[in-house]
Amino acid sequence: MPSDNLHGFNTTLQQVDERYGWINDMIKARQELVLQYMKLLNLPVSAEEKNPAAQNYPSYEDITIFCEHLIDYVSHGHFDLYPKIIELIENASGRSLSIAHRVLPKIEKTTEFLMRFNDRYAEDLNESKLRTLKQDLAAVGTCLEQRFKNEDRLIIGLRLVHSIVSGAV
Repeated sequence: MPSDNLHGFNTTLQQVDERYGWINDMIKARQELVLQYMKLLNLPVSAEEKNPAAQNYPSYEDITIFCEHLIDYVSHGHFDLYPKIIELIENASGRSLSIAHRVLPKIEKTTEFLMRFNDRYAEDLNESKLRTLKQDLAAVGTCLEQRFKNEDRLIIGLRLVHSIVSGAV
């Protein structure tokens, strides 16, 4: 079973009850994305590699699998999860919650960056692109950390509004 803290990534919040089971699905998708990311970062050095100048790059398949997980994760958040969270917050509180309006632009910035990474690496790989992959993956890691923190803020906002509304009943 994947760790809740994979190499510095907080990949889970406290599990939620069945009513918000789709958040648990997001947590599982987050864990899988981080595992694919770590697979690209932790490329084993081949035994045949005698030349220190030789490069050991991930396979095209590994890169495209990561890009597919990345796009699925990003898309699912924007088109399904975030609107659902915001709707639940607004319905429970009867008003728009400012946290959602502060957090969504930050998430959008990460989306733009991750989409550029995907556009660069999902197709037409060449030696020039592969030479910058490790550096670009480091930036992706930082971007994912920011994204996860902001997603967590949305979910915490949902929990807070729900607990306040439930406590008032």
